[in-house]
Amino acid sequence: MGYDRTSLSTIHRSFEHAGVNLKHIKKIAAECDPLCHADFVCRVSQYLPASLLCLDEVSKDDRTYSRHWGRAARGARAEQHQPFVRKRRFSMVAGLALDEGIVAAKVVEGSFNRESFMNFLRNDVVSFSDYERAACH
Repeated sequence: MGYDRTSLSTIHRSFEHAGVNLKHIKKIAAECDPLCHADFVCRVSQYLPASLLCLDEVSKDDRTYSRHWGRAARGARAEQHQPFVRKRRFSMVAGLALDEGIVAAKVVEGSFNRESFMNFLRNDVVSFSDYERAACH
């Protein structure tokens, strides 16, 4: 007759264990809204596909390929021996044009910050678009 009551902290832990957070849920919900989707399509359709550029960032260190979970016999501890190196981390950002492929890329040691990302946009991406504009005229 009645509903089982589950505490908010239990729901939160379940979502956290599944790797789902509020930011992810909001993104999914916004993408599912037909009015938001139609508005996005309307705004993007005014541009030529060749003028769109997708940016993505990736980072790598010596721990990138390590496993976070393991299995072991009952009563035994799962162990993995791997390098414990945190000294060198590399990050890369690249711009991908639909008709050209990768048009701009930059690798830095450590992580990108606002200044290094803005320098990438200013020196690599904008200079590429200036070059493209000059080639078209």
